Parts: sequence; C-alpha cells; structure tokens
Amino acid sequence: MPHVARRFSALCLAGAMASSGLISASPATTDAASTGAWTLPTVPVKCTTAQIDSGNVAGCAITLGPGLPETRGWPTPPFFDPGSGSVLAWVDLARGSSGPVVARVQTALNTNGATLTADGQFGSLTETAVKAFQSASGISTTGVVDETTATLLGVQNTSTGVFPPFGWTWLGWGYNRSEALYQWELQIVGNTAAIGKIRPGQLRSFPDALPLFEGFLRDIQANGYVIGDAGMYVFRCTASTRKDCAGLSRSSLSNHAYGLALDINTDANPLKSYSGVGGASACQTPIDTDIPQWVVQTGEKWGLYWGGYGWSSGCSSPSQVKSSASRDPMHFEFNGTVAQARAILAVNGGTSSSDAFNSNSSFNSNPSSCFEVATNDGVIGQRCFGDTEVPGSGTRMVISTGAPAGATAALVNITTTSADSGGFITAEECGAAPATRQWSNGNTRSGRAVASAAIVTLDAHGQFCLYQSAPMQTIVDVQGYFATGASAPAGNLFTPVANRRITDTRNAPFCTPGDFCRTSGPLPANTEIIHVSEAPLNVAATVANITVTSPNGNGYVTADACASLSPGPQTRSNVNFGNGDTVANFAVVPSTANVKGAQFCSYSPNGLQQLVDVFGFFAPAWQGGLGYSPLAPTRVVDTRQCWTDPIGAVQRCNKLTVAGGLVRMRAPVGATAVVVNLTSVDATQGYVTVDSCSRFTAAPPTISSLNAAPGAAVANLAIVPVAADGTYCAYTSSPMNLIVDLLGTFSASGPLRYTPVTPVRVHDTRQRG
Repeated sequence: MPHVARRFSALCLAGAMASSGLISASPATTDAASTGAWTLPTVPVKCTTAQIDSGNVAGCAITLGPGLPETRGWPTPPFFDPGSGSVLAWVDLARGSSGPVVARVQTALNTNGATLTADGQFGSLTETAVKAFQSASGISTTGVVDETTATLLGVQNTSTGVFPPFGWTWLGWGYNRSEALYQWELQIVGNTAAIGKIRPGQLRSFPDALPLFEGFLRDIQANGYVIGDAGMYVFRCTASTRKDCAGLSRSSLSNHAYGLALDINTDANPLKSYSGVGGASACQTPIDTDIPQWVVQTGEKWGLYWGGYGWSSGCSSPSQVKSSASRDPMHFEFNGTVAQARAILAVNGGTSSSDAFNSNSSFNSNPSSCFEVATNDGVIGQRCFGDTEVPGSGTRMVISTGAPAGATAALVNITTTSADSGGFITAEECGAAPATRQWSNGNTRSGRAVASAAIVTLDAHGQFCLYQSAPMQTIVDVQGYFATGASAPAGNLFTPVANRRITDTRNAPFCTPGDFCRTSGPLPANTEIIHVSEAPLNVAATVANITVTSPNGNGYVTADACASLSPGPQTRSNVNFGNGDTVANFAVVPSTANVKGAQFCSYSPNGLQQLVDVFGFFAPAWQGGLGYSPLAPTRVVDTRQCWTDPIGAVQRCNKLTVAGGLVRMRAPVGATAVVVNLTSVDATQGYVTVDSCSRFTAAPPTISSLNAAPGAAVANLAIVPVAADGTYCAYTSSPMNLIVDLLGTFSASGPLRYTPVTPVRVHDTRQRG
C-alpha cells in the first residue's frame, strides 16, 4: 500500500495513508483568562481505571502506564534484529555505563522479574535490579555486572552487528516506509477528510486511536487555536534515548512509532530540559509554549496526556522542587487501552455545541455512530466510528437482519464502497473467526461502489457477521428470508427455468409503467421500466441477473415490484456501477403475476442500457418446486491453484481458463441446483456463464452470469441447474482465473422456503448519528 511521510521538524513527523476520521464533541469552555500560554502548569489528578473505562476523563490525566502499548491491547510492532558480531572479552558494567550491552543486561533482568526500561543507561534503578538478581542468585551483591553475573544472565559482550539491519532504512528522522515495516504500516490509517488546516492523510494512527486525536484537533481549532504543523506516526525510538534505536531494545520505542502520539506547532513548543533560576526549583521556570490551559484540558477530555507536564516524573506543580525538568509541550499522547479509547470516543461522540460548529463552518460535522462488532474470539461489543472514519481491515460487523421468527437464512445485497485497494467481504457466523477464510461473498474495486448478492446463514437472533479484508464502507439490504415450512407455511419454493433474456434495451423495446414505450435504449435518466417473463401462475419473486452497460456516470439500479417502486432517490439498490461500466448482479425481485407472466420494475437515476436474464422463480409451495439447503461455504474451484475435472479426472494447476472453455464441477448428491459465488480475476475482458453442463453447445452462450473487468476481481452470485450426471459448468469467454465457492443447494428435499420482502436497508456504515 503506498504511503508518504513528511518531516515537520526535527521532533515532529508524519505521513499519509488513508482511511479514518472522526466527529467532534463540545470543546472546553474558554474565557479571556485562559487564552494565554500555560507556562507554569499543574498536573490534574490521575484518572482512575474506572474513569477511563467509562470514557468520561475530562478533568483528569491518563498518565503513562507500565509496559509498551502492546500490553494495553495495541498491535506489537516489528523491531530490529541486527545480529551479533564476534564475542569480546567481558568488561564490567556499573552505574554510569551505557550502550547496547547495558540494554541487553536490562532486558535480561526484566526476564528475571525487574521492570526496567531497556534504554542502555546504567542508573540507580538498574543497579538496584542487579543487586536483587545477585542476591537471588547467591552471589556477591555488588551492583556491578561482572562476568559471573553476566553469565548467569545469559549476556555476552559482543561486537555490534550491522545497523540498521537489512530491511530497515533510516531516513534521518524515522524508519517510515522501510520494507520491514510493510505489514505494520498496513495497520496504520489516516484521516480521510481535512480537519481545519490538517490535510487528509496528515494524521496517522490505529483506527481505534485516530478519532481521539482528530476530535482534539477539531475542537481546539474550532475554539481558535491555530495549527501550523502537526504529525503523528513516525517509527523511531524516544527523543531522550537515540531516535535511530541503535543498541536499544523495543522498550525505547516512542509512542509515535505506534501512532499514539501527536506533535503540534513544534517551533513554538520545543522539547527542552529546564533548570532552576537563582536557586529556585526547575518547576518554577516558565516553559516555552504557545499552548493555553484550555487546549490541554481539551486534550485531556479526549484522553490525551500533555508532554508539557514533563518526562521522568515531570513537575506536578510549580511548587515541586527539582533541579531540572524535561518538558515536551508540543506532545500529546494516548496511554490507555483499545477498549478505553473506544469508550472515550463514545462519550465525546456528539455534535459540538460550540458556535464555531455550525452549518457554515468548515468544522461542522455529524455525530459518530456506534455499531456492533465481533472480535476474532466471537465477543460482540460496541464500536464507535467517526464521521469520516472508514472501518478498517479485519472488522467483523454484526448485521441484524430483522428476520422473522424461525428464519435461518436471508438473501441480502451487500455493497462496498470507499475502498482504496483490492479486498473482499465474507458473510460468516459471529462466533470465533476461522483461521483462514476459504470463500468470499464479494470483492472491492478502488474508487467504485460494488454490489454483491449473497444467501447468508443467520443465528438465533437473525444475525450474521460481515468480515472485511480491507478498509471500506459496507451497506446491507435485505431482500428476503428462508425458513422451514413449519415456520413459514406461506413460503415459496424455487422453480428453475432455461436461462432466458427478457430485457435488452440495446436492441429491443421497453415500456414504462405509464405505457410509454420505446423501440430501444439507452434509457433516459430517472426512468422506471417494466420487465415481464413467462412464469408460474402465482409467482412471488423472479430470479434474475441484472446487467448495466454504458451508464453515463456513477449510479445504481433498484428493482422491486412495480407497486413498491416509484421514480426518485431510492433507499436500497441492486446494482452499483461507475461511469461506462458493464456490471451485473444477481437479484431475487418481488414480482406480481399478470396475463403475460411475472412482472417487476427497475429504476435508475442515470441514463444507461439495461439487460435482464431470468433463471427461475419462487412461487407458492403448493405449485411444487425446490427447497433450499445451506452448506458450509466451500471453495470448489480456484484456477490459481490446482483443480481436477470431475469427468476426465485431468488436473490443471495455476493456469488461466481458455477462451470458450468449460470448467466442470460436480454438485452434492441429490442437488437439482446449486448456489455458488463466482469470482473472475486476471481477466482483460470477457464474461462467465454458468449452467448445467448439458446445456452448453458449440455456440457461445447468449447470456452471462458475470462480466469481467480488467485489473479487478469481480464476483456475482448464481443459482445453477445441475445436469443428470450431477455436473454443472462455467463457460469463460476469454482467458481468466475463475474462483467458484459453493454456498448451498436446491432440491426436492430441501427444507427451507423463501419469503421475499420489499428490500430494506439494515446496515450502512456511512450513516452517522
């Protein structure tokens, strides 16, 4: 994933990598007395754990806790492994010693119960830890690390290996973009929208932490504090050690390396060590800063600790007596857990009441929204997202479908948008996540909204989880439910038909509900048209593939029963497309019967050409038909790997399909039709058609199930009839890689019946408030 870093000053750096944002809460109240720089600060009381867990932390400080951020639930970063040179003669270490061997001694002492910072500096704390280790080991307690002590600790004196090691590139201020950090930096996201003078992508952190810093910066700018420069993520060690980390352990990593620290207006707020003047305490020496007290208090409301209070225990107030004090007023950092960050966001997530936040202000924002998400362990909890935040990779959204009692599966349309890279979605149970996902229900396209139909299994609460492999927004529309005959006696069974094209506006007439007809398209914008197909007498829904081609912009198509669809902006959709696309999506559309058969309508705000292919119908069970049996999703073919033709038993491995070729698959025993998710990749053009193998002839098929796109993974759902020998086939019109995931079957013994509903939107991460 591309990313850019920028140096703001010697102490403040940041880069750009897109994908998050935040909302604002009320800024701290300001008055004339609090607008001046806070040069002699007093630290507020330390927040209790209960306060932090509640998220209400205004008026207290979250101070640095023991351990690195990974001990508080944040990811563990990579660190340097420079290797060791030759073993050298041991040189005793005592108070005042420094260097990489001291850091190794400190690390070894920590494994034996000490709690040192492995900074390579041998001070009084290290000496005390050495004495404690020596006493426990039954040797002389000198506090000096002689060869005997070093041997017991397992530490040798070695020459330093090459530093930085291979894969790490020191830029003079940080290691950003180093090859060794590639996977680490994929977890770091950036603000997607400008925040006052903060550019999109200028702030970078973890998705759960970034909203706190965004809210802080939005609030202080709204109240008049001017930001000149700001930066967060830079992979380095602390400024009080060595920024390049040479000879240090990971305990010396700066919070900037995690994106958990922010520096602002660095020139006006330098990191400095202060001494007492005229014999007074260093805590009485005014600090160089332009930051008022209300800015610091606003940061504390968002859970951020201010470096102006100082490091190495700092100055609690001007009355504290210290000979020197290190202060870092440019610096704000978050020292809580992941769960605490979420709690603070939830508390501060309302729209600001400040006059600066109004409809004419660049700071105006909507409230945040909270969604239920599931952890990889299957624990469901609330997660709040900011107004411009894009849920990140690995998110498992809990989708409540509003299913009626007894429903065990649902037909949904899942739309992904705001993705800036390739990725996929998987509908799955909300329990413990699978170690690997061997199937998918849709794929993203950068800069495009992509819709994918899916039949998903529901839990007892009518829920499923939607996993996303990359940052994206997700939208779910429910089209119907599956339940047993006992739970849904009025439910419908599936009747497959030979694939037929009922609409093609490129070369056939079409009509509107108002009986206005044209000989051919394209359809004008904001046009609703009728689709009619021969069907059983009492049809409930039509199973179709809706294809759009040559649209005059980005847009959507919505299909529904004609009585439920009116021209104008829609609250749900079946197909999404970009300008000039050719794209298809599977749909089961509520339909009504007339003298000609099954009828439904579609609408688009865009001008376009539209094609509709019908594969079957759902009709009342008394007319006969096939019931649905869900299966554990299984990948049956992936031409990027090895697969075997079930008829000829010929194995092919990592080869593109041939133009005009068939990929054969065998259905589960007893299946009359199968439900599959098709995905094409590595195609330059072409389409895929799936059907019973017996229906393919020498001539190319005249209808399609999926339209490939150059450079993109394209997916679509299909219900495929099975031949008498138990096979079904996929025809590819051009070379490509094809992936087929089996999701369920239809058969005479299938237990589930289908009840269509007017499509309803049950989930949309773009919505806030």
